[in-house]
Parts: sequence; structure tokens; C-alpha cells
Amino acid sequence: MNKKDKAFVIGAISVCLILAVLSPFIASSNPDGLEKSSQNVGVPETESTINSPFQDYTIGGLGKIGGILALIVGIIITLGIAWLVAILIKRRKPPELSE
Repeated sequence: MNKKDKAFVIGAISVCLILAVLSPFIASSNPDGLEKSSQNVGVPETESTINSPFQDYTIGGLGKIGGILALIVGIIITLGIAWLVAILIKRRKPPELSE
């Protein structure tokens, strides 16, 4: 990876982490989107069949810090998956080179 690309990646990860730290304080506590629409129509909230590791995008019992940690873990998992996919794509030889 050249120096320019490395600086871009570090900058992008920094922006992601800054947004992860700030978003629990900026986000509205009022429901919106699908959750608000279901409340307006009167659809009752039910228990899910699959337990999410970060219900409501937070780690239970930690308040705003739990939200920040859940976002950082999500960023790390997403970047890890993207990195693995990039490695797998890089290992494939283009058809013109596989003679």
C-alpha cells in the first residue's frame, strides 16, 4: 500500500471512530422511521426470535458508553470483513494471467 492510500485509510478510520464516539450524544432519543411508523399504526412491539448481541445499538447497562462501545465493535467487525473480502479478491488471478 502506498503512502497516499495508507493516509486515506487512516483518515477514514479516524472519521468512523469520531462519528462512533459522537453519535450517541447527537442521535435523537425519539423513535423515527420504521419504529415510529409501527407505533403510529398501533403494531405492538414483540420479542424477537433471535437475540441480538447489541439490542437497540448499545451494550446493556453501560448507558452512552455502551452505545459508543457497540458502535466501535461494529466498525471493527465491518472493517475486518471488508479486509478479508479484499484479500480473497486480491488472491484471485485475472483470466488473462491464468494461462
